[in-house]
Amino acid sequence: MSDSYAQQLELQLNKTRDATPEEVAEWRVSDYWNRGDYDPLVMFVVIPTLVQLSCFALMAGVMYLASSL
Repeated sequence: MSDSYAQQLELQLNKTRDATPEEVAEWRVSDYWNRGDYDPLVMFVVIPTLVQLSCFALMAGVMYLASSL
């Protein structure tokens, strides 16, 4: 059995490079969030509200079912 410890691999975090103008332009067009081709009201208000209401309805249904048994 070996007495050596496992070594963590070196991370590539500090070996970055600047993007070319062509890469930036391509990223601006292809990235969904950067493109802004969505309705923030739907994304951050309507969908979470529907999730919250459905969770509330499920919770109420479980409480009703538990009280009726």
